[in-house]
Amino acid sequence: MAQIEVRLNNLLAQIEIETGYRPTQKEIAESTGIAESTLSRLAQNKTGRFDSDVLIKLVDYLNKKLAEGCTLSDLIAYPPDPSQEVEVAALAA
Repeated sequence: MAQIEVRLNNLLAQIEIETGYRPTQKEIAESTGIAESTLSRLAQNKTGRFDSDVLIKLVDYLNKKLAEGCTLSDLIAYPPDPSQEVEVAALAA
C-alpha cells in the first residue's frame, strides 16, 4: 500500500544546492515554532498524522528559502513521485 511521503529532506537538500547551506532542524524550529521532535519525525517519514498548523508554518518557511518557492504539494506527496527526487550527486558538485 502506498503511503504519504514527506519530502522535507529533499527540499532541504534543494536549499543546500541553491545556497550552499542546509538549515538545521534546530534553526527551522526556532524560526517556525515547530518542535524539533516534530521536524525529526517529518524528516524521517515517521508521522502518523499531519497537523495543518505545522504544515502551514513549514511551507511558509520553505517558500521563503527556495528560489522557486514551496507549496504543500512540494512538501508532501501521495503516492510518492520519483520525479521529485533531488539528485544526491548534485550536492557533491
